[in-house]
Amino acid sequence: MLKRRTVLQGALTSALLAGCSTGKPSGPAQTQDNPFGVVADRPLEVVVAEEYGGFGAPQYRTKYEQAVVTVTPTKQLRDLLQSRFAAGSPPDVVLNTGDKALTVSRLVADGHLADLGPLLDAPSWENQDAKVKDVVLPGLLDYGRYDGTLRSLNYLVDVYGLWYSARLFQQRNWDVPRTWPELLALGAEMRAAGLGPFTYAGAHPYYVFEAVMTLAVKTGGHEVAQRIDNLEDGAWKDKSVTRAITAFGELAKRGLIATGTAELDHTASQTRLLQSKAGLLPCGNWLENEMKPAIPAGFGLTMFTLPPLDGSPALPRGVHVAPGSPLLVPQQGPNASGGLEYLRAMLSREVAGQVTKEANRLTVVRGAADGQEISTALRSARDLLTAAGDQAISWYFADWYPTLGKAAGDLTGQFLAGAFRADEWTARLQAAADQVKQDKSVTKYHRD
Repeated sequence: MLKRRTVLQGALTSALLAGCSTGKPSGPAQTQDNPFGVVADRPLEVVVAEEYGGFGAPQYRTKYEQAVVTVTPTKQLRDLLQSRFAAGSPPDVVLNTGDKALTVSRLVADGHLADLGPLLDAPSWENQDAKVKDVVLPGLLDYGRYDGTLRSLNYLVDVYGLWYSARLFQQRNWDVPRTWPELLALGAEMRAAGLGPFTYAGAHPYYVFEAVMTLAVKTGGHEVAQRIDNLEDGAWKDKSVTRAITAFGELAKRGLIATGTAELDHTASQTRLLQSKAGLLPCGNWLENEMKPAIPAGFGLTMFTLPPLDGSPALPRGVHVAPGSPLLVPQQGPNASGGLEYLRAMLSREVAGQVTKEANRLTVVRGAADGQEISTALRSARDLLTAAGDQAISWYFADWYPTLGKAAGDLTGQFLAGAFRADEWTARLQAAADQVKQDKSVTKYHRD
């Protein structure tokens, strides 16, 4: 659970069911079929940054035939909605993503977002015997909690791992490594075959830091990330963190990082993988959508999770996951009860399955991608997410403290380029974290 150490600005009250605290008339009685007391003929306005955010509209219109549901797609969310929030006239639902996304923490601090707790305890859209919270994958709701209250529902989930070509592995008779020593041995074979074994977006080194952090948490357990998130003294000097960065340093020492990687951007590094000039690439599962035109036929784009350093990792099934694309219900929307109901429809398996099928993305809804004909890439990500269960790895410091997140990426890139030793890497990151901790102008967060 996430909570803020400081008092949020503005009044953060419970979700408005039909706008109770704004003096608007209350809706009909709440029932199993209408848990939020939706007024059947009240209009609903939905503003989305991506088309799939409107996929819940047909379900809503079918149930409330008298309601006019308006879905407005825009890539300019901030420009369109910032003034409306300030004026107290926001829409009823927002899918907040993209380059012009609104800052969720700012909306929370200003009291603009409804409490989504009632949504989680409501019956699910398709099964009144199950609650909404029971149809969501475990642990993924914490990303939207502030002061213990759910203010945003992060709808899509990104899975991170190492990408490779299943066709190339089959041609070369290579096996997916199960341990770090096997990964090093595979790298040596790739180098002998003329490939740069390991590449990454050197111009955006947070990608490779993500792999280092995943390995550290996989080795030492969830508390490693928890201590880092909470800015605890010495958290970056934990032995699991030191072992992880040292292991990646070994890749560089053995010449297993492709020549020129430090200068590559994300597109160039991904192109190297797709041209079979590199064997392994750390990235999230958006890679397929981003590079779809460049993926060769039969390439077999597939992901596996980072192999553990030894035979006794704390989280053997651990894989880094990060829910994103938050759905928001504005506190002052004219139809807040309808907003909660719309989110309930979005969390139905039917809608979530449609999102997976048409957007080629995974959602937080349990089993929504099961039984679908999906790509090798998405299937491998789904299988890793399913297998992880309560060992899904997450951290929040990079979002809470962007300067610290940037430092983590930059220092990792410099370390892999040979600028300093592993113990200097941990010391510099610890100093950066201490600086954030001591800066009274920075709002601090806490993770339980």
